Amino acid sequence: MKITTKEFGLGATLITFTSKNDISISFTNLGARIVDWSVNGKSIVLGFDSAQEYIEKDSYPGASIGRTAGRIKNGLIELNGKNIQLNQNEFPQTLHGGEDGFDLKLWRFEIFDQEDRASVRFDLTSNDGENGYPGKLDVAVTHSFDEQGRWTIDYDAISDKDTVFNPTGHVYFNLNGEASLPVDNHYLKLAATHFVPLLDKTEIVRGDIVELRDTVLDFRAGRYLAETFASDMEQVQLVGGIDHPFLLDEVSLEKEQACLSLDDLRVSVYTDRPSIVLFTANFGDLGTIYHGKPQVHHGGITFETQIAPGSRQISELGDISLKAGEKFHSRTIYQLNQIN
Repeated sequence: MKITTKEFGLGATLITFTSKNDISISFTNLGARIVDWSVNGKSIVLGFDSAQEYIEKDSYPGASIGRTAGRIKNGLIELNGKNIQLNQNEFPQTLHGGEDGFDLKLWRFEIFDQEDRASVRFDLTSNDGENGYPGKLDVAVTHSFDEQGRWTIDYDAISDKDTVFNPTGHVYFNLNGEASLPVDNHYLKLAATHFVPLLDKTEIVRGDIVELRDTVLDFRAGRYLAETFASDMEQVQLVGGIDHPFLLDEVSLEKEQACLSLDDLRVSVYTDRPSIVLFTANFGDLGTIYHGKPQVHHGGITFETQIAPGSRQISELGDISLKAGEKFHSRTIYQLNQIN
């Protein structure tokens, strides 16, 4: 595995791993994020050319999100019987951990070179009270890439006080290789029989769990995203696409939970988290500029592995609390396959 580094601007570094079959993947310590994943000269994830663009345009693409992924209603969490007010950066909600979240931090990093695998571990200390969250949290996000085309993300954390923690990765895939082309032509399979509907355009959860059978959001047997986008289903119309938590039928890192394919490219998702939030970049004509070209409506799709947002309203979704001194660990794997 070839490893290169170069300046990325604003004090950030770009780290690139290149496999023997010339597949390259790049990360930066600004937001502990993926920047690029190139296959046969085609970039299959969305990213910018400099750190400055993430600051000026959109800080979420590819980023590690924390301390909590998704929207928290009214920015309120309950911990040990007490309500705690978080930073309401999407007033009145907290979105992706609040303002100046993990996505905007310059993380410390260390690179590890193994025979058929390379890794970069990003480390960050989130101070007690930052954005309202209790506890000094030490967090590490490790991105690894191997010669078999597996990109693995490991999340590790420990807090000195009881707190909440529910991280995710915000990578946008677009197997067309261009944000200027929609993902309508992508075929998606997802092992989820239930999802969590949204209340309204605030995109907080409605408060119930709904079966997907006989809807265009049922991807268990697979379907093209164009079919879903063209639907008059109320939840699809509400957000202009997909921006929903899907509850996985079986929580297992060994099971393929999702598969996105186009022509000869296929990306499979494996995770130990109980849900995946799919977001199909429903920006209308407000998409940002990637590599000089404007992002179209549905110009990407995320697979945000996590405990589904809304656990305070729906206890069945899971518990995002983290006890003082308890070690947090989770893993998500994206497996690239080229079909001959």
